[in-house]
Amino acid sequence: MKITFSSIKKSLLLVLLLSFSTTISWAWGEKGHSMVAEIAFNNLDAKTKNIVLKYLDGMSIEEAANWMDVIKKDHSYDHLKPYHYADFDKGTKVKDTCCDNIIFQLTKSIKELKNYKKLSKEDIKTHLLYLFHLMGDLHQPLHIAYASDKGGNDVKLTFNDKHTNLHGLFDYGIIEKKEITLKDCMNAKKYSSQELDKISKGNPLSWALESRSYLDEIYAYPTPISDAYIEKNTQIIEQQIQLAGIRLAAVLKETFKEN
Repeated sequence: MKITFSSIKKSLLLVLLLSFSTTISWAWGEKGHSMVAEIAFNNLDAKTKNIVLKYLDGMSIEEAANWMDVIKKDHSYDHLKPYHYADFDKGTKVKDTCCDNIIFQLTKSIKELKNYKKLSKEDIKTHLLYLFHLMGDLHQPLHIAYASDKGGNDVKLTFNDKHTNLHGLFDYGIIEKKEITLKDCMNAKKYSSQELDKISKGNPLSWALESRSYLDEIYAYPTPISDAYIEKNTQIIEQQIQLAGIRLAAVLKETFKEN
C-alpha cells in the first residue's frame, strides 16, 4: 500500500475526531507512542536521523509513531487493524504465524527495510510508519494478551471515577494519572553498553514473549484499583516504552548502516 500526500492530509484531519473517542483503546496513546519515537531518536546518530527523516518525507517522528492509530477512523485502512496485536489464549504457545498480526507484520517490515534500496520511496515510508508504531504496540503487554477478553478490552474497570477497561488503563490511564514523562521513560532503567547491546538484539517474537511475561502481574488487579497496583505497573510501562525506543533505534541503525 502506498501512502500519498492526500492520505496523510486526510489522516491528520482525523486527529480531531480521534481526540473525542472514549471507547477504543490504542496502545500507549498518542503520548506513549511519541515517547517511543523520541527515545529512539535520542539513541540515534545524526546521519541515521537524517536518513529516516528524509524517507518520512515531511512527517515528524511523533506523527510517524501515531499514524497507524490516526487512520483507524478511515475505513479504507480497516485491513490494518489486526496488525496492532496478536492475541493467544492463556496457556497456548505464542508464535509467529501468518499473516494479520503484529508479530508477523513487524517482522515483515524489518525484513523489507533491510533491502530498502530495492524499494520505492513510498514503500520505504510505509514500512517505517509500521515499524515506528508497531514497535510501540508490541511492548504494550496487552497487545500480546488473551483472545478470550480481546487483550483486556472486555475487562471492565472503574479508574479515577471513570469507566474504562484493563487495556485502556495501560494504554493511557496510568500514563495520564502518573503524568509519565519522556525523562521518566528514558531513565526507567540504567543499562551498561553491554546490556544495551544485548537488549537491542532479538526479534519481534522474542520481544512479544517478553511483553507477555508481565500478564500475570497485570491481571492481578484489585477492585478498586489500588495505588500500589498503579505504582508497580507504572514501572512496567516506563521500562517497556524505554525498551521499545531502544529497539526501534537499533533496527533503524541496522537498516541504514551502509547508506
